[in-house]
Amino acid sequence: MLHPKSRWEFVSVTEEEIRKLAGELSIHPLVARILIGRGLREKEEVSRFLHPSLDDLHDPFLLHDMSKAVERIHLAIQNKEQILIYGDYDVDGVSSTSLMLHVLRQLGASVDYYIPDRFREGYGLHQAAIQSAKDTGIDLMVTVDTGISAVEQASFAKSIGLDLIITDHHEPSAILPEALAVINPKKPMCSYPDKRLAGVGVAAKLATALLGEIPLPWFDLVALGTIADLVPLVGENRIFATYGLACMNQRKNVGLTELMAVAGIEKKVNAGHVGFSIGPRINAIGRLASAKNAVELLITDDKASAKLLAAELNEKNIERQALVDTATTEAIAQVEANVDQHRKVIVVYQEDWNLGVVGIVASRLVETFYRPTIVLGRDEKTGLMKGSARSIRGFHLHKALTEVGSLLTTYGGHEMAAGMALPLDNLSAFRQKLTMLADEWLSSEDYIKQTIIEEKIALSEANTTLMDSLDQLAPYGMGNPVPLFQIEEAETIKVDWMGGQSNHLKLHLQDTSGHKIEAIRFRCSELADQVTVGAPTQIVGELQVNEWNGRRKIQVLIRDLAISQLQIFDWRTNRKLDRVAELAGKPVLCICSDKKRYTNLEDGQLFTWDEAIPSDLPFAHLALLDAPPSLAKLKEILHHLEGIERIYVCFGDEDITYQLPVVPNREKFKLLYQTLWTKRSAKLPLQASMEALSRRLGLSKKAIRFLMDVFQELQFVQIEKDQMEVIANPAKRDLSESKIYQQGINQSEVLQTLIYSSYRELSKTIKGA
Repeated sequence: MLHPKSRWEFVSVTEEEIRKLAGELSIHPLVARILIGRGLREKEEVSRFLHPSLDDLHDPFLLHDMSKAVERIHLAIQNKEQILIYGDYDVDGVSSTSLMLHVLRQLGASVDYYIPDRFREGYGLHQAAIQSAKDTGIDLMVTVDTGISAVEQASFAKSIGLDLIITDHHEPSAILPEALAVINPKKPMCSYPDKRLAGVGVAAKLATALLGEIPLPWFDLVALGTIADLVPLVGENRIFATYGLACMNQRKNVGLTELMAVAGIEKKVNAGHVGFSIGPRINAIGRLASAKNAVELLITDDKASAKLLAAELNEKNIERQALVDTATTEAIAQVEANVDQHRKVIVVYQEDWNLGVVGIVASRLVETFYRPTIVLGRDEKTGLMKGSARSIRGFHLHKALTEVGSLLTTYGGHEMAAGMALPLDNLSAFRQKLTMLADEWLSSEDYIKQTIIEEKIALSEANTTLMDSLDQLAPYGMGNPVPLFQIEEAETIKVDWMGGQSNHLKLHLQDTSGHKIEAIRFRCSELADQVTVGAPTQIVGELQVNEWNGRRKIQVLIRDLAISQLQIFDWRTNRKLDRVAELAGKPVLCICSDKKRYTNLEDGQLFTWDEAIPSDLPFAHLALLDAPPSLAKLKEILHHLEGIERIYVCFGDEDITYQLPVVPNREKFKLLYQTLWTKRSAKLPLQASMEALSRRLGLSKKAIRFLMDVFQELQFVQIEKDQMEVIANPAKRDLSESKIYQQGINQSEVLQTLIYSSYRELSKTIKGA
């Protein structure tokens, strides 16, 4: 058996609702089911979701302070004042900065930009940068994707006569910055209908208000920041993503086009490409160097420059991946070395961890352990610990950090992601208080990841017709996740491992009607010895179209899998000690013929076939190290041990004493005895007789010796040293009375059914025992 890693929960929808909506809009019933499950039931709202329209974008002047901001920016343009866009170093900040540069330059503004250095300055608006801007002649500073917590910095800007407009989407603190204008849909006094915009979405609303029209030529940047920042792709964000991806696919932005090329995106760009290929490359340079070159890439019209910049971003991404892998391995080791300390909340710290990758490491730890996670490194400039946090459902990070705010120097973020800085001396108290909050806010069930499944489908239903219908639901992202399905009645007929490190799994599935499909799971080396051929496998995953040479084939991207039946692992080999070493220290019950061969296994773990094995041992896995003396003994043991989920078959043919293909049949016994009877009352040389009998009867010398041993036990012959004598008047006895004969029969059965059999035959024998 293989247990799932998450709680599988199905969306509950009535068939009547499905029929009604599917009929009203002429859509696939499965699409209707998904929409209803996501709270979209009315014909009009479903139609708006399936057919996003620019007409459904809200008036930007509904955002509080928008009029003030637009008036001041237009005045600055009219008076030829110097404007500075102050952004952030992530994808949202970079795309927001680039968007505003394009728009303001279109309006004739004298404009420049500034992105803080992640390592020298860190996140947010900085007083030194404000002073520098004023000193260089900047009259107006406009922040994008940052500034909502910059209360002191806004006061400083005001004190030196620098006008400041803040645009942001992060959670505001209790006190708002005193700026000329603060545009944030989450502000308490802001009645804007859509509170879920990314920073670039807020910038797009400002751009719309400034231009008097929607900035469609730069919607590729709006989609980039919106998708990469993981805001819910519903409402206005869905419109931004839909039209922005269409704009991106026109390949008009020179820099984005070159970045797509180095990322290997040759065909139609989708939200997945943005989230997993384009976004990470932009983020990488901001994590390891200056995000300035990412902005330059998105605003350049020069193809040669774009190629160089895209190559640099790609190289930084490769470097970032190596740093993440190393730090993740070290962080996991910390957690596993002190499991109790990290049981509720994971807080790990290492001085030399690169601060640019701690957020990704936190995400990896959440993926591995499913706990709220904070990963901290050391800021060389300040000496403070700085880090990033990622959360799970039910643990609101921004609220948690607010609760422990007295321990922090700075913090910011939202429900699922945040950043913070704190003195090293506060680490213990920080961990303890977060653990107390987790105790208060989370139940034991909250620590088991929930996987929402739309529907169970058969392999035959996973076809291109269904995929074409599901395409109406794209683009996917937060708030509109990729639909997940449970594949029913699928048998694994082949297992492949792919990738340079063989850590990507491919299962070849087939149902009883012969329908086949491939299912893939990435980075899952822990499953290497847990999936078996022939097992009825339950797969939960997303359907994808794999196009190759003009052929479209459906495949499943595995999110979770389970095997509900007993699994048989075929480890049969005569070099089994290497395999057996893998079982040492693991909760596996091992059965052998001779304990002396397996000194690395614990006494309570290792038993012989002849020993009485307690039925209440805490083992769900069983390893057969040596072949059983008989199938009957194997059956007896398996019936005795209830609840076994996996059986590892480790033995080879060296474990059988006689190694006979089959026990000679009764006719061979009869023929041999008739031959020997002619020599009765004479003492015959054993070896010479065996050779002669082997040639005459067409049996091996080993088979002849086996027959003679049976005859000796039944007192038909007498063997002493190298001589044999046939007894003249033996008592009548049946072959079944011979223990040697019965042992031979048993060993022959074991050879044929457990050692020389195919995997399918082996599984059938054990499961039927």
